[in-house]
Amino acid sequence: MSARDVIYTGPHVTVRRAAEADNAALCEVVRRVHLRSQLDVTQERDPDFFALPRMHLGEHAVYLGENAEGFVGGCGSVMVRPGWVDGEVRTVGYLSDLRAVPGFKGARALPAAYHRALELARDEQGAELFYTVIFDDNAVARRALVGRGGDKRRAGQPVYRPMTPFHMTSVQYALPMRAPRGEVRRAKDGDRDQLVAFLSAQAKRRVMGDVMGPELFQRRLDAWPDFSLESFFIALDGGGRIVGATAPWNTHRFKRTRVLGYYGPMLRMKRAFNLGAKVLRYPPLPEPGECLDFAFLSHLEVKDDDPAVLRDLLRATYRALAQDRLHFISAMIPRGSTLEAAFKGFVVNRTAMTVYSVALPESPFAARDFTTLHPGFEMALS
Repeated sequence: MSARDVIYTGPHVTVRRAAEADNAALCEVVRRVHLRSQLDVTQERDPDFFALPRMHLGEHAVYLGENAEGFVGGCGSVMVRPGWVDGEVRTVGYLSDLRAVPGFKGARALPAAYHRALELARDEQGAELFYTVIFDDNAVARRALVGRGGDKRRAGQPVYRPMTPFHMTSVQYALPMRAPRGEVRRAKDGDRDQLVAFLSAQAKRRVMGDVMGPELFQRRLDAWPDFSLESFFIALDGGGRIVGATAPWNTHRFKRTRVLGYYGPMLRMKRAFNLGAKVLRYPPLPEPGECLDFAFLSHLEVKDDDPAVLRDLLRATYRALAQDRLHFISAMIPRGSTLEAAFKGFVVNRTAMTVYSVALPESPFAARDFTTLHPGFEMALS
């Protein structure tokens, strides 16, 4: 470790850039932090913590916090890439992996250390605008990061502003599914140019949307495991034009969600759901200690936010993936979007989260309101 790697030093913690040699310690931090409400889960990132940051396909930096004894008790990542802001391409950043092991004395310093991490992203990559996602029921994170208030200890911390409240909307495998009303099929070689053009046009309207083109599209096909052109489902109008697309992607190779327990209403729902699974032969919810098996609906784009198009995409992907015996498929659906209507008639579980814009207090973006129904956030990479 060089002096340049250290970005923050406090009474109980040193925050520094992580290296490949820190992989096991980082995986352990993520594993030990539970996300608990009515469902107690933890995330697993072994065997390679750095796989997910690399899949953003831009420059990234992973930071860890350790005490004087060398115990790693916290971490955070910053991934930067080109993104659309005010009709122009700028360098934007995604803040992820912010974790602190319960009882870690340096935990209070981790949000403050992010100020220096964002300064480095600004100075080294030119990023001045960032975004992140926080579970709505994660009161600790919201107090530490968002609730700046008049607390002098938080002076100088990055400014967090709500950008897009949304639901991780999970369609559970429980019922037989009708066929789509419109034409939906898997993409093939002849669809590639039109698909990339459609994704590019849709991304350009998003706040911090990807600068999608043939090169980025191919890089994702090359870098993302178990992912190909044929992963995409496309919805077509009567003229053969693409009006909707999504690519279901199971990230279990590098990121898993393990269930540790069910509580309250969730426990009662799980018992009833699994009883039905015995009769109707759909996949039961996992027992404590087992992992959820699901696919993200990545690259989800629908022209004019037409719920009928999304409903057809949901039906097609649900039917096609039924043989995989997944627990559910999940989509990022902004609250208040017309797309919410597409889920009528499905067995759905919703988890409330919010995308926040983030900027250094001295940045011209710190006072901006980026509220939108179309954020440039790919949930599969979160």
